[in-house]
Amino acid sequence: MAEYRDVLRRPKFERFRDFASLAEIIMADIEVKAHWYYPAITLDLIADKDDNKILELAGECSADFVITGNTTDFTFPRYKLTGIVTPAEYWERYRP
Repeated sequence: MAEYRDVLRRPKFERFRDFASLAEIIMADIEVKAHWYYPAITLDLIADKDDNKILELAGECSADFVITGNTTDFTFPRYKLTGIVTPAEYWERYRP
């Protein structure tokens, strides 16, 4: 959650009106509704250690998707059973 909060505070999002406050509301809602997982393994597949944590969690909870705009580090289409897609790909192909 800390990783997501750090990302959502980046200057590139400041151009969107009320982004920070709306993002915080959504993050708080996620924290209340989330099922918490604690990975049993530590990965070293991606140079950014925080991104490895995302894959560790995806594997632990058998996530359907990791949705990320970070195409620099997430260069592979899957990790185990988890698809790795951009927000646009998810929206175009998989949205409910």
